[in-house]
Order: sequence, then C-alpha cells, then structure tokens
Amino acid sequence: MYNKTALSISSMHNAVARAFSKSGQAQTMKKILLLLSLLALASMVSMNWMTLPSDTSSSVPVVAKHGRSDKAPVATQTTHTLAQFTGLWGNTNGTTPADKADTFDLLWARALSPAEQLEGKNDAQDQLRKLAQENPRYLKKLVALYDSETSVTSRELIISLLASIPSAETLALSRRLASSPDAGQRQAALSMLGNLNINLQEERELILLSLNNQQTPAVTLQALAALKAPAPTGIDAPPKPGDNSLPGNADTKTTAAVIRQLQSLTENPDASVRSRSISQLAQWDKNDSSLSYFSAALNDQTPEVRQAAIFALAQSGANAETVKQLLTSLVNNTSENTIIKTSARQVLERLADNKLVAN
Repeated sequence: MYNKTALSISSMHNAVARAFSKSGQAQTMKKILLLLSLLALASMVSMNWMTLPSDTSSSVPVVAKHGRSDKAPVATQTTHTLAQFTGLWGNTNGTTPADKADTFDLLWARALSPAEQLEGKNDAQDQLRKLAQENPRYLKKLVALYDSETSVTSRELIISLLASIPSAETLALSRRLASSPDAGQRQAALSMLGNLNINLQEERELILLSLNNQQTPAVTLQALAALKAPAPTGIDAPPKPGDNSLPGNADTKTTAAVIRQLQSLTENPDASVRSRSISQLAQWDKNDSSLSYFSAALNDQTPEVRQAAIFALAQSGANAETVKQLLTSLVNNTSENTIIKTSARQVLERLADNKLVAN
C-alpha cells in the first residue's frame, strides 16, 4: 500500500513539474510541490494510525458444542493513545512521567509504603534526612508537610526526621507546636526541642512552659526528657554555634524557675514523673534546698522513685554527712528490698572512698 501511494504521488510530481516548466511558472510549481509533500506525509501517518495494534481480546467467538460459532466475531472499536501516536516518530527515550518525579516525593512514598520492607524504609528515611540537611528547599518542604499530612504515621515520620536536623525552621515549628492545645503536637515539639541546641534559653523556656501547664503524664515525661541540665560548675561560657557538646549554663531566673517546678513534680501522682523529676532535680540543684524532697522520695511507695532518690543524693550538692545518715537508715530498714539496699550501700562506699581521698 505504501509503494502504490508513493508511486502515485511521484507521478503527480512529474506531471505538475512538466506542466509548469512549459508555462514558466516555476515559483507556483514549488508551492504546489510543497503542498503535495505535506499531503503525502499526512497520508503515511494516517495509514500507520489505522494499522496500530488494538485490543481484540473481546472479539473471540463463542464456540458451540459442534464446533460452530454461535455468534459472529464482535468487532471492537480500535482505540489509540497519544503514546502510540507519538511512537510513530520513534519518540521513546525510555522515560515516563514517573521517572521525572521529584526525588523527595519518591523517597517519601517509599518511606510510608506498607509494601516496603523495613530495611528499604530505613534507607528511604536516611536519604530524606540527608536531602533536608543539604538542601533548604527540601527542609522547608518537610516542615510544610507536617501541616498538610493528616495521618499519625506521616507526622511521626516528619518529626523524627526534623528532630535530627537542628535549624531555624525546626525551632520555629517547635515553638508553634509547643503552645498547641493538642497533646500530640506538644509532644512532637518536645521531641524536637530535646535535640536542637540552637537557642538554649528559648528552648528551656518552651520546655518549662510544658512543665508548668497541667499536662498528661506522657507530655510531662517528654518535657523532662527534653530538659537539658546546666553545664558543670566552672564552665560559664555558652557553647559556640554548632557545638552541642555542652548544654551551657542557664541564667539565674531560669534556673530558679526550673528547680521550683521540678520540686513540685516530685509530688506528681504519676510514679514515673516523680522518679524523673528527682533525677533532674539533682542535676539542677547543687545546694541543700532540695534535700527535703530527696529525703521524702526515699520513703516513696514506689521502688523506682526510691532508687532515683538514692542516686540523686549522690549527685546533688547535699552535705555528705546528711546523705550518709539518710542512706544508712535506709540500709538498716528491714522492710526495704534487696535491690534498694544494694544501691544505698554502693553510694555509701563511694562517699567513704571520696572522704579517704580528701584526707
């Protein structure tokens, strides 16, 4: 069919050329030849279009018992796609729209895919974290995703990624979520604040805000875990930008506010909150002002709290003789369990060794 069409077009070319050559109208002939060429191209494309393969799966006749067809083959309408049409010119470079998708979006889909294996999900998360660390555009995209995503799984993934990326954007999101009425968002803020170390003063104030408000035990524990203790005595200079090795000293006002709140939390109804508050109090109060709270904790009904009080006394700045008396009384308590007594003896031995070294 192609050869006949080409021969017919060639004959028309020759006839028109001879006619116009005799008449001297060469310019008009060129226009006519161009038109004929375009018509030929259109004809070839049309024939290719008609001969494209189509789905004929529905045209198989139903065979009767004696081998005859009950129905004549049903002709199916041929449908052609744009991809088939463009394929006539060989425009297939092996890429698809999915290949051009953003790397971030592909990794995000992998990280959340139920079909993805755990190893693949972890790898996708690592790559997402690296993209956000190296490219501010992806970091902002990750922060914006927190507001657009509604599933708990997606938001937890976003927080876990941002918590490992200290940045102004992460701090801004933490600041916003810390004052949210939603407990889950407050926990998300505290999770990030515990790892930032960008603006320690502001971070401590935000954490203290969570400690001051009436919170659920889960939120309070998250805040206690995020609270960074002041730098050891003798280190007055705040850490340099990017140096997260030391939390830095808190100002006097913040320190006093934190100590008051921690003392209050030692009487919290939740035993885990009491235990964690005792441990934090030993880091913040190096004077004897919290000694009465440690002493009361030694008589707490929960062993976890009593254990925390023993080690808090060892770390605090309480008078050594006072600590010795309290722990000796605990060791001699016949109703106390063996684990608690062993911990108390260890602290007493350490105090004795320190006294020998001092002498």
